[in-house]
Amino acid sequence: MIAHFSLPARDPQSVAAVFADLIDGVAMPFPVVPGAWVAIAKDGSGTGIEVLPEASAHNQGDGDADPSGKANGPEVMPWEVQIRQDGAAQDASGFHVALTSQLSSEEIVTVARAQGWRAVACDRGGVFDLVEVWVENRFLVEVLPPAGTDRYLAFYNPEVAGRMFNMAPPA
Repeated sequence: MIAHFSLPARDPQSVAAVFADLIDGVAMPFPVVPGAWVAIAKDGSGTGIEVLPEASAHNQGDGDADPSGKANGPEVMPWEVQIRQDGAAQDASGFHVALTSQLSSEEIVTVARAQGWRAVACDRGGVFDLVEVWVENRFLVEVLPPAGTDRYLAFYNPEVAGRMFNMAPPA
C-alpha cells in the first residue's frame, strides 16, 4: 500500500483541492512546510497527498535519531528530512512516497544500508514511526513497519490530523 506521497506545485492549495476531490478527501493547510497543503482521504485508508510549493526539495537530515529529542506537533527534528525552498537544480526532489512493509524498522535499515544508502528510523511528531530510506542517497522513500502502519492509520484521517494541524473538523 502507498500511504501518502508529496509533489511540488505552483498552486499547492488548488492542487490539493483537486486531489481531495479525486480521493473523496479533505484539503487542508500542511503546516510542516510553509505554503504546503495536504489532501487526506475520508475512507480511513490513510491515503494522503502532500502538495508542496514548487521549489521544495527533500534534503537529508544530519546524524542519527536522538531518543531524547521529541517533536512537539508538526515540527521536523534535525536528523529527519529537511524540506527547503532551494529553487535551484539539485540532486534532491520534492517528491517522496510512503510505503508500508511487513519488515521491522531494523530490517528496513539493514536492507537499505546494504546498498550504501542512508536509512534512519524516525518518529514523525510522536504520531507514527517510519524509516527514511534515501534511494541512491538522493530520493526519499518512507517505509512504515507494521507498528508504524497501525499508528499511521490511527492518525492520518481528516479528524485526527485536522486537530493536530489546528483545522476545524470537516463537515
